[in-house]
Amino acid sequence: MSGGEGFGPVGPAAAEGPPFAVAGPASVSLDAGRSGSGSFTVSNVTGRPVRARVLVLPGAGADASWFQVVGESERAMPVAGTATVDVAVKVPEKVPAGAFSFVVGAALEEAPDQVVSGPTVAFQVPDPKKRKFPWWIVIALVALLLLAGGGALIWALTRPDDPPPTQSPTPTPTPTPEVLVSDTLSFWAGDAMIDFEEPEPQVWQRTYCRFLPGSDLCFSDQDVMAAGFPAFEPLSVSSTSFAGVAIAADGEYDTCVAALSDPGVSSGVSIPDLPIPTYVCFITGARHFGVLEISPQDDGVAERRVRYTIWEGQA
Repeated sequence: MSGGEGFGPVGPAAAEGPPFAVAGPASVSLDAGRSGSGSFTVSNVTGRPVRARVLVLPGAGADASWFQVVGESERAMPVAGTATVDVAVKVPEKVPAGAFSFVVGAALEEAPDQVVSGPTVAFQVPDPKKRKFPWWIVIALVALLLLAGGGALIWALTRPDDPPPTQSPTPTPTPTPEVLVSDTLSFWAGDAMIDFEEPEPQVWQRTYCRFLPGSDLCFSDQDVMAAGFPAFEPLSVSSTSFAGVAIAADGEYDTCVAALSDPGVSSGVSIPDLPIPTYVCFITGARHFGVLEISPQDDGVAERRVRYTIWEGQA
């Protein structure tokens, strides 16, 4: 395969437009119980009756278990029809307060890997509600200690000597697999699909993240796509085969394996505009572990620069 100039690889016809238009609020509010919801619209722009699959893609730091599409996630849509989709948000109490985001997407039933994403939706998780101190537990513990005090004293005086401690074997660290390929790449951030496993990475532009054999990840910046330069929208990174994608603290192999082994790992993330590089772990189409070091976005520059590493170890 070889990348074409502007619209994908040489040979295939130009990609059609996206089958859906997804719209909704820029933010949703959560109540003191960390619950909230938002209404979105999915419009059929294919010119024919279709069935749409609606899904929620969590943003950085968020988890897919926080979100639920109310009602059926797959819906029949007539020509030029529009469906209203409600998304419920419920964040567990153990999650620290902070700012998070998600994206509502839609895909054709016959092409579930070709997801059309809506705008990024922000929400603020409040501090968890403070619970009243359970004084009854203190009373119960005091009563238990008074009842058990005599028995505990007898046991302490008559118990046999402890056996000598046994030495546990020192665990052998997992060796890091060999690197298959590692290099630096610059690409237009508006809409790009990339195959990282070739000796020379294959890049397709303006594909609307439609699946292409051999591609690993799709990159999309709505501001660059619409206006030609970056603004407020984050860079979206998604797997073209719905494999795992996760933001990590560093670019080490063990860190990526741990992040991608999480049962709640999603198939796409949003990269915030930070002054430091962002590490994104992913699984390639050939099931190898990989990591991207995405450089900060330069003002007014539509290209993004990444350093990528693909390891021999497989998921």
